[in-house]
Amino acid sequence: MPALAVRLLPRVDDLRAERAAVLRTRLAGLEAALARELPGWTWQRPAGGAALWIRLPAPAGAAVFSQVALRHGVELVPGAATDPSGDHDAYVRLPFTLPEPRLVELVELVELVARLARAWAAYGGTPSAG
Repeated sequence: MPALAVRLLPRVDDLRAERAAVLRTRLAGLEAALARELPGWTWQRPAGGAALWIRLPAPAGAAVFSQVALRHGVELVPGAATDPSGDHDAYVRLPFTLPEPRLVELVELVELVARLARAWAAYGGTPSAG
């Protein structure tokens, strides 16, 4: 293991830059798909990290919607699950990372958003709700 660290250490800045470029591409693709398919959903572009915190249109409850999304093949973390006060039930956390870089990664993100849109319709939301 130390030999690997010795080889990677001089490349840390390059590796970090490559990872940041991949995440920027994924984020842009995810944001474009969300804006197209679910324009009533809002978020702020993160300054760091690899997830969007999305505010669902009122009166949506993220905990209930997360269960509907799961039936459509998408696991979401409701905001209240990460907030000790239990607030933030109008938010879901949506990572834009994938296990490994793949050529189809943006296709997978577009499919993810299509599933979310179907889940949102099943939940009773509309794409333009807001």
